[in-house]
Amino acid sequence: MARKRRPRYTFAVRIIVNPAAAGGRLGHEWKKLEPKIRRLGLEASVVMTGAPGHATELAMRAVDAGVETVVAAGGDGTVCEVVEGLHHAGGGRLAILPLGTGNDAARTLGISLHLKDAVRTVLAGRTRRVDVLTVDGRVVLNAIGAGLTGEINRRAAAVKVMRGIAVYMATAVASLFSYRAPRVRLEADGRSWEGTMTMLAVHNGPTTGGGFRLTPAALPADGLLDVCLVEGVGVLGRASRLVAGLRGRLGRMPGTLELQVPSFDLAFDVPIPVHLDGNQWVLRPPRVSFAVVPGALEVVAEEES
Repeated sequence: MARKRRPRYTFAVRIIVNPAAAGGRLGHEWKKLEPKIRRLGLEASVVMTGAPGHATELAMRAVDAGVETVVAAGGDGTVCEVVEGLHHAGGGRLAILPLGTGNDAARTLGISLHLKDAVRTVLAGRTRRVDVLTVDGRVVLNAIGAGLTGEINRRAAAVKVMRGIAVYMATAVASLFSYRAPRVRLEADGRSWEGTMTMLAVHNGPTTGGGFRLTPAALPADGLLDVCLVEGVGVLGRASRLVAGLRGRLGRMPGTLELQVPSFDLAFDVPIPVHLDGNQWVLRPPRVSFAVVPGALEVVAEEES
């Protein structure tokens, strides 16, 4: 009896691997993972990143070479860089093998965090379009975090011995004491808010940091930014708000401003630490603009339920 042939991927695909993902573990584990991925039926060329920002360049090159689907193998930061490359190249579709620390972008798109299931999603080839976020000339898929969350992410990036939400919880303690809340002015839809800011979440999906639900109602294809700003509070107030964020209840806390808008401006006088899907960045004064680009990205993912 003839053996059934496993279906193979039928269009051009390239996997961009970030060996620094998951605290450097992906680089050590890839030699074992790649044969497993091929046995599951995903045949693709593989390129490795060599430095921060390299995945953006590699994604642009892939589109220029005619690659139809670019698979980001790594964490949220890798996904973000690939998305930026696809956006600037003006084509290509994104697929994800979630092999990083937080993997919130995969959660937003409904992609399983189990490798076998994630590969099956890529092989199924079903696609849909989602929004992207822009700020300060950068393109982001899932989450932008400014202020305290940017500071926590900066510290978490240096941790190599833990994964997931444990990294962010462990590094949050020091950040609670050291962070200095800047004064900001937020302007949106003809309205404004001014005061000191503990943190600002601008999201396309509900979670960040491996599971903090700062914007639980966010949807990746509604043409809106989900914004959550927490005014300046002391150390105990910061701790209670992180716990509320973990439980998806931050919007219920006093001194929290929630918005759903297509764009807004933020004015401030001092540099503010920020993460772009986990990648470190700094917002420079005096002003930046945040905006959504509706339906700008094609992704390989299950249909919305």
